[in-house]
Amino acid sequence: MSVLTSESGAEGRDLLVVRDLRLGVGEGEGSFEPVVGAALRADRGEVVGVVGESGSGKSLMLRAIAGLLPPGVDYRGGEVTVGGIDVPHAKPADLHRLRGETVGMIFQEPMTALNPTMRIGTQIAEAARAHRDLGRGEAKARAIDLLGRMGFTEPARQYRLYPHELSGGMRQRVVIAIALAGEPALLLCDEPTTALDATVTMRVLDLIVGLVSDLDIGVVLVTHDLGVAARICDRIVVMYAGRMLEEGPADKVLRRPRHPYTLALLRAVPTRETTIEELRAIPGTPPVPQEQLPGCPFAPRCEFAEDACLREVRTVAIEDGRTTACRRHEVLAKMVEGAGV
Repeated sequence: MSVLTSESGAEGRDLLVVRDLRLGVGEGEGSFEPVVGAALRADRGEVVGVVGESGSGKSLMLRAIAGLLPPGVDYRGGEVTVGGIDVPHAKPADLHRLRGETVGMIFQEPMTALNPTMRIGTQIAEAARAHRDLGRGEAKARAIDLLGRMGFTEPARQYRLYPHELSGGMRQRVVIAIALAGEPALLLCDEPTTALDATVTMRVLDLIVGLVSDLDIGVVLVTHDLGVAARICDRIVVMYAGRMLEEGPADKVLRRPRHPYTLALLRAVPTRETTIEELRAIPGTPPVPQEQLPGCPFAPRCEFAEDACLREVRTVAIEDGRTTACRRHEVLAKMVEGAGV
C-alpha cells in the first residue's frame, strides 16, 4: 500500500486530517479503546486547540498524529493523514521523513525533553542535521539563528549553555527551536506552557503565534487551559473520554457552546469576581477508559441528558461550520443565549 494519498500537495487541502480515529489497547476480552471517533483538521497559518480534562485522550491523539504511539497502543480504525502521508500505514522511512521534516513536536516538560549532558545548541543542530542535508557548520548556523528567533539575546554565546543553566521559559524555547530545526509544516504542542508562570506563558504563546505568521506553519495545541486556547486558537476541538464532542471557530465555541461538556468547562473557570461559593465544579467523575459506554460519555454527568443520550451518540453539523455530539444542542443553545455562560 502506498502511503502517499492522491490529495498530497493539492491546493486547498488540509495539511492534517484526522477522521474517526480509534486507538486500542490490548486484545480480546480485556481490550479497550482510549480514543474513539476523534476528528481534527489543520492547515498552514492556523492554530487549532484541543481542550478537555486530563485523561480525555488529547495527548494520545497528538502522538498518533506523529506516529509516536506508546507501546501497547495501536491504531484500530479511522484516518490520520499528514502532508500526504497515511500515518497508520506508513513505513519506517516515511515516518522518519514525517517527524522533523513535516511534523515537529513540543512535549510537556522541557527539562525532561532536553538532554542534560549536551549543550543546547548541539541539540538543536543535531535535530537540523537529522532532517536536512546540512554540514556541521550549516547546522550550527541554523541553531544560532533559531535561538535568535526564540528571543535569545546572545545566541552565539548561549549556544554553548547546558539546560540546567536556563530558566524554565528559556528551556521551553529551546524545545520549540528543536521542533522547528527540520523546518516542519506542522507543529504539535502538548501542553507547552505546563509549569510556566503566567508571564512566561504569555511570552511562549506570543512566540507560537508569531511563528505561525512568520513561517506559515500550522499548529495543533493541546491544553486544559481555556484561557490559553482563547488567546491564540483559531478553532477549538473539545474532547472527553476519547471522543470529540464539539468543534468550531474558537470565539463561537467559547462564547456560545453547543455541548454541555463545553459549557461545564467554561462554568468551572474562575474569574476575579468569583467567590468560593460560586465555583461550579463538574459533578461526578470522568469514565475510565475501560468503560465502553454505548451513548454519550458525558451523559452521566450532564444536566441536559435524557434516556436516549445513554444509548446513542452521534455528531451533527450545525451553524457556522461547527459540529457537536449533543442531540439536545438546540435546547442548550436557547439556554446559553438567554442567560449567558
